[in-house]
Amino acid sequence: MTLTLTLPDDACSLELSPAEARIDLACSMFARGALSKLAAAAVAGLDFFGFQAALADRHISSYTDEMLMDDMATLKALQAGA
Repeated sequence: MTLTLTLPDDACSLELSPAEARIDLACSMFARGALSKLAAAAVAGLDFFGFQAALADRHISSYTDEMLMDDMATLKALQAGA
């Protein structure tokens, strides 16, 4: 799929490269749950680890509430078995 985006002239003064715009778009879409991490990495034109770094640069966590709950349940089960 090809997507053409036309920005207003004043937005272009930010000197945002097409590559940077792709990364920002992919990070934003991942953050709101519209894309998986692998799909967002592909949109960004980065490998998995490069996309992880882009998320970290933007302070976007990929650790979800569900992951936290799973970890807490695992810890509770481990403590009960000890």
